[in-house]
Amino acid sequence: MGVFLEDFGLPLPGETILVAASILAGQHVFRITDVIVVALLGGITGDTVGFMLGRRFGHHLLWRFGHFVGLKPNVLERFNGWVVHRGVWLIAGARFVDGFRQLNGWIAGANRVPWKFFVPLNTLGAGAWVSAWALSGYFFSHRILAIMAQFKMIDIAMVGFVVVGVGLPLILHYAHKLRRKRADVDS
Repeated sequence: MGVFLEDFGLPLPGETILVAASILAGQHVFRITDVIVVALLGGITGDTVGFMLGRRFGHHLLWRFGHFVGLKPNVLERFNGWVVHRGVWLIAGARFVDGFRQLNGWIAGANRVPWKFFVPLNTLGAGAWVSAWALSGYFFSHRILAIMAQFKMIDIAMVGFVVVGVGLPLILHYAHKLRRKRADVDS
């Protein structure tokens, strides 16, 4: 679900969710094939929903509000032409770049990329992205968990530093305020 919502356009940690699920698959909690299939379906359908919404509303939203972020009509027209004629391969590659991954379907739909280009490139990109992250988490799960165990003591120390670093200045600040109040009352 996290991969679907991220590819739909929401800024969620889809990679982190995918890697966490694949680490669990490496520990035999899940099956790696299930993780890959669910993430692949989530990625493809999320981008497809974004594509359909971008096709329906995206162009209008860009023309109406684009000037607020520096997108003037002449820039939008040039970008549209570039995406349709030369940039369709970005649909597959955009998955590997944060920000573009979330907006990939919306941008393709808003720029009226033909469906016959979007579907295979979206599927190719989703397959490559899911495979890369899922298999890396799966094959390196033992090493990742060993490294995380090493950081457990560092986590405890960091919590102590944060408590002292935040708590001590607060205590000193309120002690100083209290002394000032008492000095004002005494005078």
